[in-house]
Amino acid sequence: MSKKIKYYSEEFKMQAVRRYYENGKRAKLTGRELGIPDATLRGWVNSYMDKDSKKAKVSLKEEDLSSLLKAKEDRIKELEEENIILKKSIGIFTRDTQQK
Repeated sequence: MSKKIKYYSEEFKMQAVRRYYENGKRAKLTGRELGIPDATLRGWVNSYMDKDSKKAKVSLKEEDLSSLLKAKEDRIKELEEENIILKKSIGIFTRDTQQK
């Protein structure tokens, strides 16, 4: 039984490479999210790299960068708030165990 070869559009390839760079995740995780093999994604990433300068040919628009920055800042704020809550919880639990 032969396998069907999947063909992807250039637009899909560019979006996959852009997503790989934006998320900063490993190719395996990004590929899994997109439903493509990680080796395929790595091949696309390598083919979209400028061989001389090793810089990605995939350009991000200013709006994309600002929205990405905003999302990362929001995530940092959320994690900082979680840390504060966890520190307070630890203080409460250690106080309770010391009193017993």
